[in-house]
Amino acid sequence: MDNMEILVTQTIYNFGLLENGDSVLVALSGGPDSVALLHLLYGLKDKYSIKLAAAHLDHGIRKESSKDREFCRQLCRSLDIKFHSKRSNVGVLAAKSKTSLEETGREARYAYLNLLADKYRYDRIATGHTADDNVETVIFNLARGCGLSGLSGIPPKRGRIIRPLIEIRKQDILRWLDAHDIDYRIDKTNRSLRYARNRIRARIVPELERLNRSASENITRLTRNISEEVEFIDSVASKAFKECLLKAGNSKIVLDLGKIKGYDKKLRKKLVVEAYRRLGNGFYRPSLEVLSGAVGVIDRKSGAKSPLGSGIWIEKSKYYLSIFRKGIQRGQVKLKIPGTTKIPSSDLFLKSEVLERREVRKLKTDPAQAFLDRALVAGGTIRFWKSGDRIRPFGMRGRRLLSDVFSDRGVPSSERREIPLLTSKGEIAWIAGIMISDDFKVGPDTKKILSVRLCGRS
Repeated sequence: MDNMEILVTQTIYNFGLLENGDSVLVALSGGPDSVALLHLLYGLKDKYSIKLAAAHLDHGIRKESSKDREFCRQLCRSLDIKFHSKRSNVGVLAAKSKTSLEETGREARYAYLNLLADKYRYDRIATGHTADDNVETVIFNLARGCGLSGLSGIPPKRGRIIRPLIEIRKQDILRWLDAHDIDYRIDKTNRSLRYARNRIRARIVPELERLNRSASENITRLTRNISEEVEFIDSVASKAFKECLLKAGNSKIVLDLGKIKGYDKKLRKKLVVEAYRRLGNGFYRPSLEVLSGAVGVIDRKSGAKSPLGSGIWIEKSKYYLSIFRKGIQRGQVKLKIPGTTKIPSSDLFLKSEVLERREVRKLKTDPAQAFLDRALVAGGTIRFWKSGDRIRPFGMRGRRLLSDVFSDRGVPSSERREIPLLTSKGEIAWIAGIMISDDFKVGPDTKKILSVRLCGRS
């Protein structure tokens, strides 16, 4: 085992990157870092009893990118390693999403790697990030404004993603490749100063090392110290999040406002970031400015809301704090009588059955269950609130706007269009979970009762 393999083995041990028998998917660009990573893991495969595969995403930006793809294919063939590849037009994706080529390429790359890992059940995804990449990331994050997480740099391990070269300098990798006569590809865009990270690599890091020869090593040491602090803070935030979490759906997370108000402002930010991360399904987070404005909603009046980015908003109601994805399109469906009806774009469903009046001795006052006169409910359609909707509340003569009913009940605007409405011939018979209409109530002449129960979580 040579010196480089020893260093990689130490990193694997220090951060628990591999377990015996793991199947590992290597992100292979064809550049020196990823090529070295593949060869090093290949040399260690018997030690850890791991199975290797590699994946290459062609970003479609450079004319010679197809040659990189073929190089990676031939390398994997020579090592008898399974090879996956795909071409993606990152330039078009970046224009549509209005994000940089770097960021778009990164998202596309991780999306592809995770897709393969899910499909083929790879235990680990190994990337070729080095100590130099870590230093550049910290400087980049510092320049654009970041918190402790940004200063902790690139983690050696995040979920199933591992970075065995994260403590090794680029220059050492290049020397190792040359010493072993291992070929690799050079991406000319890595030299272009139009990209921020390239300017950091070519100009800023050398200047820092002129000030102190150990500048990069010192920054690396700093990231490890900060990572320990962040890990502790995250454990506290995770516990707090679980304590105040009321609902967690695909498009909305609801937190207990009363508990949040008792938390320190810094912890409040952590909770909002965690909710944003869960809905956004990614590693990105709102900027400090956006996050400060969003957390400020907690101390404002009920109904206050603020954007968090990527179509995600935060809103305060009387008792809750909702972080939700805006713009969910909801259609309408027929109520199955009897049977189970799935609510569109929701985790909710309705269960209905028809009962004889004599079978029901007492009409329960459970807001999650409605007892209606079956003869008055012709068919039954489930839809959602729209401006101008009215209902005749149970026990009242006049009609009221649903918006007023929602306000009285403290329902935040972000949740109003998620509440199912049972209608019959255009009239609202039941606001699910809130109240029935007096026009559809069970009366002395009722022979059959329609029972509808709201089930599931939103």
